[in-house]
Amino acid sequence: MNWPTVSLAAALVAAAVPASRAEDVPDSTPRPVAATRPQLKEQLERSKHSRPRLPLPPPTADEIAAARNPSRPGPMGGIINNGRMRKLYLPPEVLGGGFQREPDPAMTLSNTFKTKFFWIVSRANNCAYCQGHQEVKLASDGVTEDEIAALDGDWSGFPERDRAAFAFTKKLTFEPDKVADADIDRLRAHYSDLQILEIITAVAGFNAMNRWTGALAIPQEEHRVYLTETSEPFRSLRSMVAPLPSDAPATTPTCAVPRDRGPLEDGDALKAALDRCRHRNPRLPLADEAASRALLPSDWPDSGPAPEWVRLLANFPKGGKAWIAQHFYSQTKGRLSPKLKAEIAYAAARNDRAWYALGHAIRRLQDAGLNDEAIAALGRGGDSMPEPERLVLSFSRKLTVDPALITDADVEGLRKHFSDHEVAEIVYQVTDAAFFDRLTESAGLRLER
Repeated sequence: MNWPTVSLAAALVAAAVPASRAEDVPDSTPRPVAATRPQLKEQLERSKHSRPRLPLPPPTADEIAAARNPSRPGPMGGIINNGRMRKLYLPPEVLGGGFQREPDPAMTLSNTFKTKFFWIVSRANNCAYCQGHQEVKLASDGVTEDEIAALDGDWSGFPERDRAAFAFTKKLTFEPDKVADADIDRLRAHYSDLQILEIITAVAGFNAMNRWTGALAIPQEEHRVYLTETSEPFRSLRSMVAPLPSDAPATTPTCAVPRDRGPLEDGDALKAALDRCRHRNPRLPLADEAASRALLPSDWPDSGPAPEWVRLLANFPKGGKAWIAQHFYSQTKGRLSPKLKAEIAYAAARNDRAWYALGHAIRRLQDAGLNDEAIAALGRGGDSMPEPERLVLSFSRKLTVDPALITDADVEGLRKHFSDHEVAEIVYQVTDAAFFDRLTESAGLRLER
């Protein structure tokens, strides 16, 4: 396939076309999923011309000049559309997220190894923007084209240690509700407990980022190169990571297969699951109270011992501090009401079967004034709620379970009832839940009473 040559400035402006509110009928068709390596490269190339689902103004002259600067350090360089979108719409306290750049002394896995996790997660969620970035990072780190292709279609050439981490990455991405003691024990054959926690935080954070860049269809930066040659063994090899139907042909891209997690627990079954969460023992170590409290934001309310999720992240003095602040400020800053944020967290945790996170969401809903019946109604899709809140619940469930199936129409539906800043924060709340759900449930945290 031949692609037109365009100037950097023109391409960046074209990629930043504001999303329409009413002039066009929003597309209700999900983005197709590439089945093979050559198809994926074409998909990444097309993502440079993705139309963002929220307005992304053209880059400034200074940004374009910086993108042309050959001395700009790092493999990514130039304009980063994700950063521009985040800075435009999110509260400043959450801009950094958990992706701190300063090395954490307690983290011992290489960045290249964790970038491979990010590649797998992005392929599983069909997130072209993040996928493209990880391609560039891996190539910059010296990972060969064939090794990147093998991440998609054939893990047999990787060491057993790597394969175990890749399999866990795929399961935590697709089936966070099914991660069990045995999954952690399989990792213990190759990794220490802190390394396992490092894998979990990385994979959870990558799932969060996919749900931001993918849901908003952020355009890929034009200066990246994707249409490279694929060696013969990988040209027609079908992906073993992408969310493809089992009977889908390898010859053409197809729609992602919806994930079936079965009916949600309700009534006595739900109460029993939460009760078990109050009595279980964490699978991974927790930092002590003093070390944990030292990482809390300065405006953290002084109301008793640090919760287990804080003590878990406090195993990492630098990375943990960033993640703790991200989750805390996602709840306390921004335009959305505490009630709507808690409803999003509830919907995500129910569908992820993240019992610890669900217990925290229920407590937040109670603090917002909801009684038991109103909370139970959320599990039925908010059938008695105003339409805007019902749409948020529906969107939250879909982005939680099926990020590859989010469409232009899904985001446009929210824009009919919420400002663009509020829509961005709704998306961000689901991304924060994707991180928190995977972190707390895979670690088997005990729900505080």
